[in-house]
Amino acid sequence: MMTEELLRTLVNRNLVNDNTLVYTKIRSKGIGGVDIFVKKDVYYFDGMPARAIIDIEGMEPVRFAKAYDIKADGTSTTHKKRGRKSKLDLV
Repeated sequence: MMTEELLRTLVNRNLVNDNTLVYTKIRSKGIGGVDIFVKKDVYYFDGMPARAIIDIEGMEPVRFAKAYDIKADGTSTTHKKRGRKSKLDLV
């Protein structure tokens, strides 16, 4: 399941926006007007609860975040750059 912190981080980095397709549990009306929850592909909207999101564009939320170097709890790691130093750093 997805946490609120992870969703907040993905939204702040603009990785999840209005054009992002998510597979989620949404409330719908069943036969006789009874409220039921169905799993369906919908576009993300602001205010969608994180616990309802099952996957983001075909990937589990943790795997989607890992592709962008974000941990499951919503924090990210910073790496030391490798390679040559730029001339601006040497001055």
